[in-house]
Order: sequence, then C-alpha cells, then structure tokens
Amino acid sequence: MSGEHDSRQASTWENRRLFRNFRGIMTEETSAVPLPSPEELPIPQEDMMFGEATSALSQMLPESEARKSIQRRNLTAAGYLSRAAWMNLTAVRFVLAFGSLLMLGLLLIMVPPVVEPYIIGGLLLVPPLLWALPPLFVAARAGERAFDIERGLPDILDMLNMCVSQGLTIQQSLRRITLELRTVHPALCSELLVVSQQAAVSNLPVALKSFSQRIESPEVSSFTSLLIQSEATGTGVSRALSEYSESIRSTLKERADTRANAASFQLLFPVSLFLMPSVFFFLMGPAIVQIADFYDNQSETLLRNQRTAAQVLDQEAPRAGARRAP
Repeated sequence: MSGEHDSRQASTWENRRLFRNFRGIMTEETSAVPLPSPEELPIPQEDMMFGEATSALSQMLPESEARKSIQRRNLTAAGYLSRAAWMNLTAVRFVLAFGSLLMLGLLLIMVPPVVEPYIIGGLLLVPPLLWALPPLFVAARAGERAFDIERGLPDILDMLNMCVSQGLTIQQSLRRITLELRTVHPALCSELLVVSQQAAVSNLPVALKSFSQRIESPEVSSFTSLLIQSEATGTGVSRALSEYSESIRSTLKERADTRANAASFQLLFPVSLFLMPSVFFFLMGPAIVQIADFYDNQSETLLRNQRTAAQVLDQEAPRAGARRAP
C-alpha cells in the first residue's frame, strides 16, 4: 500500500520533474523562519540622523505593527533604503512634535495675557500637525517616485530589447542600462542598480520579485513577471519586450488623457469661485457706473428743485406779509 501511495504521489503534476523547477514561479514560497525587522540588524552609525539617540527617540511614540509596515513600505518606495529609515522618520516626528510643544510652552510663559489664547490654540494644533506631516510627505514622495518609474519603463524596455537582441543576458543588460540612463531616469536606474546587486548575491528572479514588492505599480509587476518568466523558461524575450513597451506607452497615454479630462472638471470650481465674480464685475461695471450717475443726477435735480422751492417761498413770504399789513 505504501509503495502504491508513493507512486501515485510521484505521478501528480506538481511532483513531476518537468514542473519542479518552476514551482517557485507558479506558487509563493513561504519560509518557516521569520525574517528580522530592519531595526534588529546592524545599522551604521552614519545612517542614524540623531546618532545614538535615534533609537531612543524612535521609541518615544509607540506605533502599531500595521502602521509600521505601511511606513516602511512608503519609505522603501520613496527611495529611503537604509535600515535606519523608519527609526529616522519616527525620531523626526517626535523631535518636531516635542520641540514645537516646548517652544510654544515657553512662549506661553513669556507673552502677555492678551496673546495667551492664540498660544494655547497653537499648543493644540501645531504639535499634532508636525507629528502627522512627515509620513504624509513620505507617502507623497513615494507616489511621485512610482510615477517617475512608470514613465521611464518604456525607455528601459527599448534599451533592454536592444541589449538582449545583441546577445547580452538580462542581468548584464540591466547593469548596462543603469550606467547609460542614470541621468535621464535616476529613480528607475537606482532601483535597477539594487536589482543588479541583489541578483549578484542571490539570483535574478528573487531580485525582480523584491523590486515589484518595493514599488507597488501594475506596470512594474508586469515588467518583473515578464523578465522572471523569460529567465525561467529561456524563451525569446525580445519580441515580448517590444510589445510590452508599446503597451506601457499606450497605458501611460490613456492615463494622461484621463488626468487631462479630470483636470477640466476640477478647474470648474476654482473658476466659478474666483474668476466668475471678477468677470461679472468687469461686464456689469459700465452698467453700475451709469446707474450710479443716474441716481446722482436725480438726487442733484431734487436738491436743486428743493432749493428753488425754498427761494420762492422766501421771496413770497415778505409779499404776503405786506399784503396783510393794511
């Protein structure tokens, strides 16, 4: 029974030798050993923003594991690849919040009582604002950097297609492209440099998977999947790269058209709030001036008539008195 069970298990598709080498591509491999966090690894002293005090300052504001993972992912996507990046971010948040609180507290002691309500309002608003601004800045920079990387992918694909068609391997092509286009697309070339370094240590599929995990973008995920499949199966990648380059260009063009169409709708409210009142006053200005002149003339006419009537009455009063005297 055991021999029959082993032979049946060996005959399944998953355990055949033909597909054994591609099991890491078709399924996600999970490691039983938990990976250490970046803060648990040795960190060079020069990477810490506040020196030895960075670790203590980063622990002053407790964060949940979910927020830590989000902040680490945003820092990696923004280009902060140091192991001390999250510690520096948390230390900067604490220094900004505590420093503003301390400065406003000192001002509250020194200012006259008339200004104290404004300082108290600043104590309630400024420290939370400075505490929340650094993660927002990092998230905004991560989005801009991902957009720059997406915009540079078509050029990288064309260069990669040229290198591969000339007989270079994908890893050699990435290293050559990094040297050639680092001034044109610095963000993408820095990521490809990390891919080349990781591929030299482990292998190219692992480095490409790490690249797709650092930059959360559909184009980057498709690009890495294409290279991983080509590297694993050994198929020709030149035609696929050219077709995918055109596909990315059309996708980016469609996104630009979508943003342009949305911009016209978004500009409707500022135009109606700020531009239309000035246009209204510009068009109605002459009519308002004419109406004002009309009322001014009417008021002058009424005043003139009143003065004339008063003069007539003044002239008639002595005559009426003279008539009554006999």
